[in-house]
Amino acid sequence: MKIENIGIDIIEIKKIEKIGIEKISKRILSPEEYNIFLNIKNIKRKLSFVAGRWAVKEAIFKTAYTSKNKKINFCSYTILNNELGKPYVKNLDTKNIMISISHSEKYAIALAILTTL
Repeated sequence: MKIENIGIDIIEIKKIEKIGIEKISKRILSPEEYNIFLNIKNIKRKLSFVAGRWAVKEAIFKTAYTSKNKKINFCSYTILNNELGKPYVKNLDTKNIMISISHSEKYAIALAILTTL
């Protein structure tokens, strides 16, 4: 396995709150992610969830779509977690992407690594 490209993004969770959590969630979450979002009752957890999805989707964009002319619809693919909580990408053209998301009280950060075999 060879690393082709790396992307990273960090976002202040307050930014999600300032822009509007509903507005951003509808703009970046896939239908499957949006259903997960709707089932989260705690507002801090909702903000953290959306901030993490924002950060990882930005990191994926920076990794997989380096051409400025390339458009990507964040709603067209989904970030899910496996049974151990590890995030993974579903329904994205590029299959060889590994991701990691981390949160603190103030920030969400994500890393995406594009690999080739």
